[in-house]
Amino acid sequence: MTEETLANDSEDRLVAALCHLGAFAPFFGMLMALIIWLTQKARSPLLRFQALQALLFQGVALALYYLVSFGLAGAYFVFVLPLIALSETGWGDRVPFLLVPFLLLFFGMILLVIAAAFVYDLLAAVAAVRTLRGKEYRYPLIGKLAESLTIRR
Repeated sequence: MTEETLANDSEDRLVAALCHLGAFAPFFGMLMALIIWLTQKARSPLLRFQALQALLFQGVALALYYLVSFGLAGAYFVFVLPLIALSETGWGDRVPFLLVPFLLLFFGMILLVIAAAFVYDLLAAVAAVRTLRGKEYRYPLIGKLAESLTIRR
């Protein structure tokens, strides 16, 4: 796909940019990208590639979000509930010592999630702007996967 191809149809560019902007409305954005990919893939190679790429990017991000959420919930059960049980048994003087590593891990994970959300939003915004301007954009890692899936069809 060349940049010349992207610059031809402004409607295709706008719809492709909307697929990427769907990242700001997680589930509905994926649904919109899926619908656009299913209905417009025969009409435009640009829309086929950009909608599939946006769909994969948002799907992977949503899966990672749930994975991290379940990980944080698991950390709560593994670390906090035993600390509560220890405080009830007379080992309460050891709870602050055990609580410090948990709090460091917990707040480190929260900072990591915030940084990941920032990068996710930044990549989606850059993809939308570049696509709207008629320039080709590929997400890191996801772009190659989307390209290989698009070529097979």
